[in-house]
Amino acid sequence: MADKILLCTFLIINTVCASVVKFNETTFASLPPLYELDEWKQCQQPGDVYCIVDAVLLSRHQSPGLTLLQEYSKEVLKHYNRTQIHRGVCVTRCGVNDNATGSWEAAAQLCVNESVQKYGLEAEVLGVDWCANVGESPIAESSSARALAVLSIVLVALAFLATILHVLGERCAKVDGNKYLLAFSMKRNWSILTYDRSKPRSDERMKSLACLEGMRVMGLLSVIFSHALLIYVYSFTDNPEFIENMYDQFVWKTLLNTPIWLQAFFSMSGFLTAYSILITVNTKPITIWKCLIGIVNRYIRLTPAAGFALWFIMSWYPLLGSGPQWTWMVTREAHDCSERWWYHILYVHNHLEMGKMCMGHTWYLAADMQLHIAGLFLMLFLVRYPKTTVVVLPSLVITSAVAAGLVTYFNELTPIITGQSPEVLRTMFAGSKILSMLYLPSWMNLSGYVGGIATAFILHYNQVNGIKLNQMKCFNVAFHLAMTLGGCVAAAGAVFLADRAPPPWAAALYAALDRTLIAVFFNIFMLGCLSECKSGLRSMLDWRGFHFLGRLSYSVFLIHFIILRLVMAGNTQLGHGSIYSLISVLITISVLSFIIAIPFCLLVELPAIELWKAISESDRSDKSPPTASAHQAQVPTIHTSMTTVKPMDLLTNIRRRNEV
Repeated sequence: MADKILLCTFLIINTVCASVVKFNETTFASLPPLYELDEWKQCQQPGDVYCIVDAVLLSRHQSPGLTLLQEYSKEVLKHYNRTQIHRGVCVTRCGVNDNATGSWEAAAQLCVNESVQKYGLEAEVLGVDWCANVGESPIAESSSARALAVLSIVLVALAFLATILHVLGERCAKVDGNKYLLAFSMKRNWSILTYDRSKPRSDERMKSLACLEGMRVMGLLSVIFSHALLIYVYSFTDNPEFIENMYDQFVWKTLLNTPIWLQAFFSMSGFLTAYSILITVNTKPITIWKCLIGIVNRYIRLTPAAGFALWFIMSWYPLLGSGPQWTWMVTREAHDCSERWWYHILYVHNHLEMGKMCMGHTWYLAADMQLHIAGLFLMLFLVRYPKTTVVVLPSLVITSAVAAGLVTYFNELTPIITGQSPEVLRTMFAGSKILSMLYLPSWMNLSGYVGGIATAFILHYNQVNGIKLNQMKCFNVAFHLAMTLGGCVAAAGAVFLADRAPPPWAAALYAALDRTLIAVFFNIFMLGCLSECKSGLRSMLDWRGFHFLGRLSYSVFLIHFIILRLVMAGNTQLGHGSIYSLISVLITISVLSFIIAIPFCLLVELPAIELWKAISESDRSDKSPPTASAHQAQVPTIHTSMTTVKPMDLLTNIRRRNEV
């Protein structure tokens, strides 16, 4: 009966659906599932081994079922390759391994082949990877894990000691300390973390920048959502067709194209770099030496926290749990990071070959660091030759747009990141040219960064000349329409996920304009917010709570994917994709990430920043009160006391702060 149903379905596909192949739930139920997991609890005896197995489906005779799967898989843009299946197999229950090679391939072949025989098919194992000896005692800690444990204990001890001295110094006014130890004080770092950004300590013009915290938080939540969606693409689920169906629904197509909104983050980064220089250039002229110092400051700002997270993944991450997909999603990442960690430390990992799983989301940090280096020297040139600004900045944007269009056209690429098969996404973009050539290189993201620099120049010019954009009707209209128009640009990308994609010239045109237009519209919106245009959305972004959450955003960005994988990999059953599960995962991961980010920020991120400030400012500690440096202004969420402090006197700092 099942064969008749499959045969009828096959005839309908060939006679009616020339290019679009769709199955209903009944047809899916009569075919081998894409994913299956052996019962995890039944593979816990001493010596048991659990492996991830990939196999290809075969048939010695004409098989309507296999033919259906082959036809279905031809829709490569929308469908997984259903002729290959993926299993979590307790291989020790299937047979014995090859004594010569220690391989479990023969045993896995027996199990997988037996599981598809009821469908009238056979399976040939392609690979047996990421095996776990689940029946044995937990993996012994490595020297790297022990070293990280020692570092963590030292950080906690320093924080405890510094906090006690800080509290006693305020209450007793007898305990002496020094600014190097004070950098670890949780009391001081908590005050930095919770400081009201609408009351700047350095320059009154920084007051209007508080709304950037709200933009940062809202953008971060969208990033977490996109990563939650991505993890459903490459994790084992009982309904992979949920992902496939997204490619046929306009709303999901639009949501899948949200990565182009990363230009908002590049714009904010470029704006903060340029604006902090512009408001201090009269008192502290920018020089080549200061550009080099700015690069070092940026490196110190990012690297300790990112390096700690990277070290955690390589050492502790695999030890935190177990499950059928643990080796596939967690151990695999630890292994890949152990091979690539130094690329991350040098911030060049956005140019690595795709297919690995080492903190892939931090490609943004690499691109941002590269743009920051270029941006500092660009500002050095523009400040010295201000009349060239109106020529240089548009030229850079146009060059980046033309490059994106040409790369798309001559390499016959789809101009959006999601214009790739779920099968490509499942393998973390292995072999994909779209990501490596069109999205990850820093020069492909110049539109957003340069747009941010241009916004800084416009805002500074308006402030110097008393121009109030919030009183201009035309600009207010543009400000209120900007985000809607940006959404339309993202929605326009849905046409490239249609069954018949537009011609190559249209793909090249969209690739040239999508990020450019998104950057233009976002920067208009950002300029309106900074110019205090009246808007309900701007009022929401000014909410005081965003100041705290925004200051945590870097820590959350680093650790949210770690938490996401831990939650998903610890599940012993197949996942189930749905809009409700996605929302549930978004809420769970967001809440957990912000909670865990608090101690991470207080113990790792802020102490490293404050310690570096104490070291770098030691030669200037007896001089007049400093103004905000370029680096301090680019990260306006970090503020310290502007009073003159003796290098080794904690009490002087406390008293003068209290006087203020």
